[in-house]
Amino acid sequence: MTARYSETAIANLYGLNSSDREVIQEIGSICQIFSMTPEQVKFKWEAFALNANISLTPSAAYIRLLKNNLQREFNRTLKKRRTGGVSTNERIVTKRAVMPVDLSAYGLDFTTTHDDLDTATHVSTVQDSDTKLSPETHRFLNRPEPYHLDGQYNGQLLRRGIVVDDHPQISLKYLQKPIEPYRYMFEKIRERADESNDRLDYMGEMLSNYYQKTFSNPVRQNQETIFAFGRICSDTNEGKLNEQSVLLETSKELGMGKRVRLDIERLQDYALFPGQVVAVEGINHHGHSFKPPVPPKIDSSKLEFVNNEGKPLEMITAVGPFTLDGDLSFKPLEALVQKCIEDRPDIVLLMGPFIPATHPMIARGKISTSPEDLFRQQIEVRLKNLLDTCTNTQILLMPHANDMTHTYPLFPQPPFKNLQHDPRIKLLSNPSNISINGHVFSIANIDILFRLAKQEVYKSSAPVDRFSRLLLHLFQQHTYYPLVPTAEEDSIDSSRLVDIQISWKPDILIIPSQFKHFVKVITIIIKRNDDL
Repeated sequence: MTARYSETAIANLYGLNSSDREVIQEIGSICQIFSMTPEQVKFKWEAFALNANISLTPSAAYIRLLKNNLQREFNRTLKKRRTGGVSTNERIVTKRAVMPVDLSAYGLDFTTTHDDLDTATHVSTVQDSDTKLSPETHRFLNRPEPYHLDGQYNGQLLRRGIVVDDHPQISLKYLQKPIEPYRYMFEKIRERADESNDRLDYMGEMLSNYYQKTFSNPVRQNQETIFAFGRICSDTNEGKLNEQSVLLETSKELGMGKRVRLDIERLQDYALFPGQVVAVEGINHHGHSFKPPVPPKIDSSKLEFVNNEGKPLEMITAVGPFTLDGDLSFKPLEALVQKCIEDRPDIVLLMGPFIPATHPMIARGKISTSPEDLFRQQIEVRLKNLLDTCTNTQILLMPHANDMTHTYPLFPQPPFKNLQHDPRIKLLSNPSNISINGHVFSIANIDILFRLAKQEVYKSSAPVDRFSRLLLHLFQQHTYYPLVPTAEEDSIDSSRLVDIQISWKPDILIIPSQFKHFVKVITIIIKRNDDL
């Protein structure tokens, strides 16, 4: 007899609450049908979520997809048991009738003349089947506490107050030139290696200037303490970095790109990940293992600081997708717009994906409307309504690699094209460094925090805030994406590494993540995380 598991136990295991009752019931159903424990289902779910590049927090729609996948696997296994497998030497060929091909089903009409094409106009509307409200959207619309304040930082500070007609205009400046369109998928292995080595030399020069020491080759055998630098890597291409697999890769100039094992067992405090550039001090007695007493870190205070005497500013930030998994009605975006109309912020920052390639309906080809038409009629129309109502508000749009309406499915990205119909809509590159009324913002639309957390190996003699540590990696490495090699889910163009450098010390850093939203103070930096 299959055991039944309590909803409370399932909710605690998955980090769910009472509003996720449908998800909890679906997980319990999977346990009953497939005779699995909630822990076993959780392993299946995490593998499914990572492969699909979706949030690890389960939703009803994706849990049902997992359930369908498990059912298909079960059916295939059952079929093999019944038939004993199919011989590879036997092939069953069925002759099918040859049917005439109706090209009109593909939108092709060979009777159209050249003159007809010149005068034809194409009008497309979003189909009702695409925007029909799903159960998830109904629950969203009937949520008990809309616009609930989940947390607050510096709550003692006064709000800006009521907006008047003579409210001062927003001063927005780009601190770096927007990323220009470029050719990608033309990387050569040699060029990629050269770019990686150039970045290593760049970081090494900064380390040398800061510590005022001369580097020596850590690969060579030596009996005295030396000072060296290099890139952290693993002795295997598979699996997570661990204490026994840490290698230090040298630059071409310092050690001809050779690697040496780092002995970190005696260290009390460290936080390392593949791709991290560190300075080390130690001894290599036998020429095959380097024993550093402590890996000095890069001082992020060397970043240039811009101070323009900030003025009062109210800003709302949100990250996509802006619709739920069950439909393409974009009701969450509509609720966000209504909240913006109510609060009338100076700036609304919207970060993609806007039309995500990973949306279940799009991924399965279940839509009858083009992504471009969806964007125009579901997003642009709502943004126009916001601008028409809030005459002092400006909107910032930043793309994401999963955006169907953007031609660059990688990082970094140029701004959106052909969307700037209103001068108050500003199109940002991904990433961007901007100044708004003297406040410096650094914004990157990529989940590097989640990637680092999966790859990092650390040890601490005292309690350390995990997110603060992950954020410090970005500033110490002076880049939005310090991980090498990159995660399978991410595409990074190595020829554009200069575009993802952190060259300013911002007042506020905004990075979306699968982690729950949080605000952290990093030295003098306020970090804002928007959860996906």
